[in-house]
Amino acid sequence: MKPLETGDPTSLGEGRYRLVGRLGQGGMGVVYLGRSRSGRAVAVKVVRPELSTEPGFRRRFADEVAAARRVGGFHTAPVVDADPEGEPAWLVTAFVPGPTLQAVLARVGSLPLDTLTVLAAGLAEALEAIHRAGVIHRDLKPANIIVAEDGPRVIDFGIARALDGTSLTQTGLQVGTPGFLAPEQLTGGGVLTPAVDMFALGVVLTQAAGGAPFGDGPSAARHFKVVYEEPDLTAVPAELREAIGACLSKDPAARPTPAAFLATLTVRHPDGGSWLPEAATQLLPAPEPAVRPTEPDGGPSDTARDLPVPDAAPPVVAEPRTEQSRTVTGPAARLSPTAAQVPKAVAGKPRRRRAVAAAVLVTSLAAVGLFVWQPWTDSTKDDSTPRAATPTGSAPAPASFPTDPLLIRQDTAPGWPGTCHGVIARRDAGTEKPVELIAGSAGACDTLPQWSPDRRSFAFTRSTPEDTAVWTANADGSNARRITSIAGGRVSWSPDGSRLAVLRKKDGVQQLFVVTVADGVARQLTSGGGQVEDPAWSPDGKSIAVCLQTEPENWQIHLVDPAAPNRAPRQVTRLPHPALDPVWSPDGATFAYTAGTYGTGTQGDIRLVGADGSGDRELVATSAHEMDPAWSVDGTWVALVRGPYEKPVIWAVRADKTGERTLTAGGAAEGHPAWR
Repeated sequence: MKPLETGDPTSLGEGRYRLVGRLGQGGMGVVYLGRSRSGRAVAVKVVRPELSTEPGFRRRFADEVAAARRVGGFHTAPVVDADPEGEPAWLVTAFVPGPTLQAVLARVGSLPLDTLTVLAAGLAEALEAIHRAGVIHRDLKPANIIVAEDGPRVIDFGIARALDGTSLTQTGLQVGTPGFLAPEQLTGGGVLTPAVDMFALGVVLTQAAGGAPFGDGPSAARHFKVVYEEPDLTAVPAELREAIGACLSKDPAARPTPAAFLATLTVRHPDGGSWLPEAATQLLPAPEPAVRPTEPDGGPSDTARDLPVPDAAPPVVAEPRTEQSRTVTGPAARLSPTAAQVPKAVAGKPRRRRAVAAAVLVTSLAAVGLFVWQPWTDSTKDDSTPRAATPTGSAPAPASFPTDPLLIRQDTAPGWPGTCHGVIARRDAGTEKPVELIAGSAGACDTLPQWSPDRRSFAFTRSTPEDTAVWTANADGSNARRITSIAGGRVSWSPDGSRLAVLRKKDGVQQLFVVTVADGVARQLTSGGGQVEDPAWSPDGKSIAVCLQTEPENWQIHLVDPAAPNRAPRQVTRLPHPALDPVWSPDGATFAYTAGTYGTGTQGDIRLVGADGSGDRELVATSAHEMDPAWSVDGTWVALVRGPYEKPVIWAVRADKTGERTLTAGGAAEGHPAWR
């Protein structure tokens, strides 16, 4: 959970709900953690102010809220209050403490059959209640399912239709999430019916069984399979395969209703009381202390004021699934190594459940039926203000923003990437305007700066009409000198600062070379037929990470041993989409890298993965294009570039996904950040 920002409301409903922090934000607005007057935790969704001026929005929002308030049942998070006519409009839902199904699947992999049947029955009962109230969810997915101790809860139902016809949907934003959309949602044919939720249910249950019914490839390929090909249900247990397969029928009329689906299930409650496997119970929060009623003056009692909020609990480390199983993204990502670890089991007793960080618990509350995580104001507020010492066992204080200077490429005129006007500059902490270090010469394009290990100098790539070469300069920009010709791209220093990993062409193929800085002598390390990109030398000097072209339009991270160039590179990532721009964390344990393709899906996200290929997880993913990650010197922050190629902006975020802030100011275009 993040602290309230300047301009955020502190209470709503004439003081009925006190807002204590931000849980997330999505296409419709911001979701806050709130407290009722009695101290009860609630989720408060506040609508974006500009949506209130959209023709018909308030009417549709009021209609959807009214319908959603009719939804009952054991397996939903009910709407308990709302004000569609408020300035801004808002609604309140019950706060369900627990991880998302997405987080659970990231921890445990596929669910056992007993758990799967309880999940299937609970979700079907939720959909039955939702549909009975005249509501279509339209975005059922693991991130919109909270796993509670007594069963699943479906959240964010019935509100997405209020966005129909607004500027968001008119500009092409699709309500729903790729991979869970029914054929009729993709083709746009006809009126949507509750059958779209049953299709999504089939996808959710297949994923919970460890499968991917339409593959894990690019969105376009998955959409084609959804519309034209039969699902792959090999991971689904035999006794559920027919029922789940019926949910995935291309014909909406052939899909079962929730009641009909329920009738086919034989629910198997696991022995021992919990419906979840033990690894999943570790993600469940401990119950909150009981609260006292309000005082006679109508305000919260002292106990209610002092109740802990979810961010007071240490975050749980959610182990992402290995690449051999389905890759899961989102709030299930593992937190930083400084996060509190899950306690080991006590002999003879089940593990105690620890409270889960609010970001993991309810990130999905902000999705609001949209697959795009789209901030609607650039947040520059950081929550790294020093805090008072906390008792042993409390969450550690967040890492302060780095004071180390950041090297950048500064665009002095528009035109990138077609026409380069890049110069090398230094952005100092706490200053708005960067300091120009290499002014460049006429016709020169200076890009991709990299600090030397001792930070007394830096290397950069200079392109001119004559050639492209790697150059070095002193830390203040003086004594710039050309080292040797290269094919372009990023360069990387050896840990001792004597050599540079560079790219050069050999027989028309871009290969990895090592160049001695003192004399420019080059030694070739790779010789395969595939192109090589993005070298990054490991902190211990034993490996150079590169991106190798594994197939057309796909690149994956590999490791090259500079001491044994004839040894085949070892593959680290095996993803259906490109993995580019790898950078080592200072301890050499983790890569930050760019995942995805510009202009496709979310265009490019920043992910983290272990140096051995384990623990692949999301760090930053929005509808904007993100690329070029760079670790801080202490490994607690990651800088990145966000925005279209023509107008890049540098941002930074902690490695535990908190404290996101923009560094570029004043409408400038900046890229290629380098902290170390």
